[in-house]
Amino acid sequence: MARVTHDFDVLIIELLQQQGFIKKEAEAYLKNEVYRLEPEEIQKIKNYAKHFGLSAKEKLIQEILDLRRETLFNKLSKKLERELEVTD
Repeated sequence: MARVTHDFDVLIIELLQQQGFIKKEAEAYLKNEVYRLEPEEIQKIKNYAKHFGLSAKEKLIQEILDLRRETLFNKLSKKLERELEVTD
């Protein structure tokens, strides 16, 4: 990944690797689940920027990404916990 890696991104990639993904697969999964915005989301963000400015737009995008990271991290953590309980 060319961008500066967020701390949660590193943790998510590690969780995915524990579940059998290779690093490139984990990065691609992260990109698809966290960073890819749907066309309607992009339109909403553009509309928001018209009303509140570019700094508000960047803040909104970061909030969306943070929420997605947290959700994905929790989902993967719970999945890994369940898998560990089954093997015990």
